[in-house]
Amino acid sequence: MGKKILIVDDDAMNRKLAGMMLKKGQHEVEVVESGDAGLEMLRGNMFDVLLLDVEMPEKSGIETLGQIRSEGLGEGMKVLFLTGNEESEVSDAIRKLRADGYIKKPFKPQELLAAVE
Repeated sequence: MGKKILIVDDDAMNRKLAGMMLKKGQHEVEVVESGDAGLEMLRGNMFDVLLLDVEMPEKSGIETLGQIRSEGLGEGMKVLFLTGNEESEVSDAIRKLRADGYIKKPFKPQELLAAVE
């Protein structure tokens, strides 16, 4: 049985590609385009994995994860950032916000599938 995965990314192509890759891996996938939409999904649903884009307009992935943690959402959920950068800001956020790591964009199907497992 696959995992239930939420993808939060402002880029439509990234959402589509990641969603297709994960569905082929027999996972159940929901996609949203903003941090606020991701928060709403997490308030009413349980997910096994959250894939969270770091750089988004209005609310970054780091800010979104901070709010997720402060609201106590997604307990036990694996959190992976999606990023084109390997900046110290991402590394710091991974530690401070208890994220499980990051996937560098552009991602390869096998890397994405391995990361969510």
